[in-house]
This record gives sequence, C-alpha cells and structure tokens, in this order.
Amino acid sequence: MGFNIKFFSILFFISVLSLIGGCVNYEQTAKLNMDGSGTMTVHYWTKMSNFTMGTTLGKFDFEESKAKSNYTSSNSEVKSIKVEDRPNEDSTKHVTMEISFKDINRLSDASGFQGTKISWKESPDGMELKYTLLQDTSTSNATGASDYKIIYSFDMPGEIVSTNAAKKEGQKLTWNYTVADLNKDIDMMANVKKAKSKTCGLFGMAMAVGLIGFAYYRRRVF
Repeated sequence: MGFNIKFFSILFFISVLSLIGGCVNYEQTAKLNMDGSGTMTVHYWTKMSNFTMGTTLGKFDFEESKAKSNYTSSNSEVKSIKVEDRPNEDSTKHVTMEISFKDINRLSDASGFQGTKISWKESPDGMELKYTLLQDTSTSNATGASDYKIIYSFDMPGEIVSTNAAKKEGQKLTWNYTVADLNKDIDMMANVKKAKSKTCGLFGMAMAVGLIGFAYYRRRVF
C-alpha cells in the first residue's frame, strides 16, 4: 500500500510539473542574412508564482548559467544574458538573451532550440525559409495554455515574395501564436528574392567606357 501511495505521489508531481512547464511566454526576434547566419534576441518570461521548486519550467531555465548553456553550441553563441524579477510590475520573471548564429539550419544544435525544424535553402524565387515548431501536446494541454504567447519575428535579407506571416512590415515578418497552438506542428514560411549580381552592371559600364575611348581614338587617328 505504501508503495502505491509513493508511486501515485510521484506520478502526480510529474503531471503537475508538465502542466506548469507550458506556462511560459516566448518571444524570438531574429535578423537573418542571405548566407544563413544572423543574430537574434530570445526573451521568455512567466509568473513568479509558477516556480514551486527550482528555477526550471519544462525546457526553460531561469538560472543564468543554465539558460546560457541551453542556447550555446558550436553554431550559436550567447553574447549577453539578463535574468530579472519584476515583483512590483506584474510579478513575473524574465530571461533575455542576445545570440549570434553561423547557420540557421543548425540552430537546433543547441538544446534550447530543440523542438524546431528549420530549413533555409534556394528556391525558384530566391531563398526560402521554413521554420517549424514541432507538435508538443503535453505543453499545449497545460492549464491556461491559450493565455501564454509565442511570438516569432524575422528581419529577412531580401524583398518578400510570399509568406504566411500574420504581419508584414517591409522585410520584417511576425507570427503570433499561443502555447495551445502547439497541439499540432506550426509552419512559418517565407520566400525572398536574392540580390542581383552587380557583375553584369560593372561589365556594362566597362564596355561603355571602352566604346567611348575607342570612338575618341578613331577621331584622333582619322
């Protein structure tokens, strides 16, 4: 009987942790370069009352060294990190990081980006971004999941040809979701034009200068 009580107590504790683990707001703002490199700001926050034990909620760490480690890999580097409590504003705890990365295709090398599938490749239009948040039903079923925000913004490196973004301002695209939307895969997509090579333009200018010079030479000779 004692074993059963202990077993069910552990099971209940794990269930509570999984429910609380989804109660985190997440915002990611990235500037993407044409070669796939870039920089981003990652900001996540939650209510201080959600911390019943330790500083970890699901996959999110609110302790500086752990948070930094989660977003660091051979492909990505945390340039700065700030952890702060806001008890006098809205009783929330925040983590904000500035990150640089070499290749967005390898972003999930860092554990903090696991749960995503990313593709940045050539397309008929130029370059195509497909950034997928993989289904996570344990998180989407968390209590009050629809109250917690998931926001992604990308400053794209070229003219936008097509996108499924909710908001478009010039080359900046924004998608808005809630944690409850993770009951299925979320696909964020965009196609951009590649910048035209300047080689032809420079060649044309060189040809024009050459022709002018040749015409001047003919006039002098003849």
